[in-house]
Amino acid sequence: MTLAAIAEKLRKRTTEYRQENRMDTKINTPIIIVEIALGLTELAIDRNRAIAQDEEDWFNESWNIIHRLEKTAYEDIIDLYRNLKFKLGERNWFR
Repeated sequence: MTLAAIAEKLRKRTTEYRQENRMDTKINTPIIIVEIALGLTELAIDRNRAIAQDEEDWFNESWNIIHRLEKTAYEDIIDLYRNLKFKLGERNWFR
């Protein structure tokens, strides 16, 4: 799968997650982290630029992303997030 295809699928899945959980008003930090990484990826694709060094932290998977999504209908978001980072690394878009 291409980087653009992964980003598109991840955007779709996070949107579906948000829609299904719209009544949950507490802050969902793991999804916010994934969405920030996704936004930075979309910007990198659009501008054909590397991820800045201070932006790289958004791509470091944390335990709370796994904890929040593991064993749910949205567990595939974890794999998409990992693939996103892998594909950016393949392009040498990390400094």
